[in-house]
Amino acid sequence: MFIGFILRFWDMRYWQKVLRGSEYDTSKPLLRFKIFRYLTSFILSAYPMLFLGSMDVIELAVTIVVISALAGGGATILAADKGLACSYAFILLTPFSIVCLFSPESYQNIFGVLAIIFAAVMFSSAKSAHEFTADSILIKHQHTDLLAQLELKNNEISETNANLETKIKKRTEKILELSNIDPLTKLFNRNAFSYNLTLLIDSCQLAKSELAVLFIDLDGFKSINDSHGHHIGDQVLVEIAARLNKQIKQQQCLCRWGGDEFLIVLQDIDVNNAYNFAKALITILSQPIHVDHHELVVGATIGIAMYPEHGTDGEHLVALSDRAMYVQKQTAKSDVRIFTERMRASLSREIKLKDGLTHAIKNEQLFVVFQPVICSKSKDVSFCEALLRWRLNGDVISPSEFIPVAEQHGLIHSIGAWVLHKSCEMAANWTFDKAVELSVNVSVSQLMRGDLVSTVKSALAQSGFPAKNLHIEMTESIFAEDIEYVLRQIKTLQSIGIKVSIDDFGTGFSSLALLQSLSADVVKIDRRFIESMNQGGKAIIQATQHMASELGYSVVAEGVETPEQARILSAMGIECLQGFFFSKPMKIDELAEWHKGLKRTIR
Repeated sequence: MFIGFILRFWDMRYWQKVLRGSEYDTSKPLLRFKIFRYLTSFILSAYPMLFLGSMDVIELAVTIVVISALAGGGATILAADKGLACSYAFILLTPFSIVCLFSPESYQNIFGVLAIIFAAVMFSSAKSAHEFTADSILIKHQHTDLLAQLELKNNEISETNANLETKIKKRTEKILELSNIDPLTKLFNRNAFSYNLTLLIDSCQLAKSELAVLFIDLDGFKSINDSHGHHIGDQVLVEIAARLNKQIKQQQCLCRWGGDEFLIVLQDIDVNNAYNFAKALITILSQPIHVDHHELVVGATIGIAMYPEHGTDGEHLVALSDRAMYVQKQTAKSDVRIFTERMRASLSREIKLKDGLTHAIKNEQLFVVFQPVICSKSKDVSFCEALLRWRLNGDVISPSEFIPVAEQHGLIHSIGAWVLHKSCEMAANWTFDKAVELSVNVSVSQLMRGDLVSTVKSALAQSGFPAKNLHIEMTESIFAEDIEYVLRQIKTLQSIGIKVSIDDFGTGFSSLALLQSLSADVVKIDRRFIESMNQGGKAIIQATQHMASELGYSVVAEGVETPEQARILSAMGIECLQGFFFSKPMKIDELAEWHKGLKRTIR
């Protein structure tokens, strides 16, 4: 055993010093291992047989336990080699067991039987241990292969994720661009500008510096769109954006607010320098623009609001600069207006009116009055004009004040539809002559929205008022819009029997030449010409009357306030007269009483 141990120890050292860590043929070291293991098993199995005769029962029992333990340990340790594991247990126990079986001592016979049984168990155990070890090795290699495949897949996934992250980053940048950049001009849009304006205001607050917000609205852009098309209009906007970009160093200080409106923020600037900058900017923007062989010119009206003088909130400053621009546009286009406290009161009033108008119909604050239009020959009522009134908190608000607010904030459509329905409903129950017709005003935005005809048809159907007795009255300014579209709408209204009246004729966009293609039924001469009859207005009235007569239109003179005016206009052949000389606008019950008195006067 000692010699065997020395040889095995030498073989181990040889492996450690020479073979380990290098590629070598494993067959010879494995063969030597097996030889030494077999020699050990034979030597151990020989020991109990040699000394069996001199062993008492205790020594024999201990020897069998030791040999059995070695056999059991070998079955596990040597399980990687099936033959070695099984034969090791067999060699250790079988020879000794056979000797014990044939011994004359009965207790040795018993030990022999137990050793045979244990040998069989160890043989089976060695076989199972081998199968388990083989499976474990197989699973280990499969696990290694799986790990290798998993690593490969992880690498593929990592590469895919890297590509995906790149795509997501590009997509995010694209989404950010779409959400922040105006696609046409490539300037910041409203959302991005509003966010940056807040940051700029915070910066000015820390630095205790001033800031100017400039609201720019182009003049004459709509006419370019109408006459040359939106394609040309878009190119004009791109050129305007490029000119603005040259004047502003920081992109976040400039945006296209919407349509033909732009916003600029100027940092560290006082009101005088902001005003001078705006004036110079108008000159730059007003330079001719060459697009597709067209030389086009637009102007710009600019409103200015200052931080912190006028406000400290970005949204509020934009609204104030917008208000300043709007006020300037009403006065004179292509100029600059700085916000004032007087405008703030006007803005507060407008907000109050807008909020009130939003609920005016629901709260039953709107009502309709009627002003009769008198036939100059019969002196009787030809038709009545329906006029909208609004009572807010006990005060009657003038239509000249609340109608522009309703138009600006998109409330005119619901209000206009209510007036049409209510007026037709009331006129269907006239208490005087059923031949008296009804005139209802509509705004430019109502007509251009495209649903006016259907609204009129609905009002007539629900009220039962005859279409032939209804006048739809529109101001002359409506012809500053798309004339072809307006004329189509007028033709459609006339096709269902409705008459069309043109209000304030001679004061707006159109000329007398437009009467030829207009095909209107009634032309209403503006009150300004009636008031100025002695200063040249009479000639204009006569010219309008003559042309309207030739074309078959009826003429109404508005604003008749004196008997002399009524007499002169009747003598000129004006068919109908309207004004305070005959009556103020009245509620329907007052109108009925007034008409009774008129009938007595005529008789």
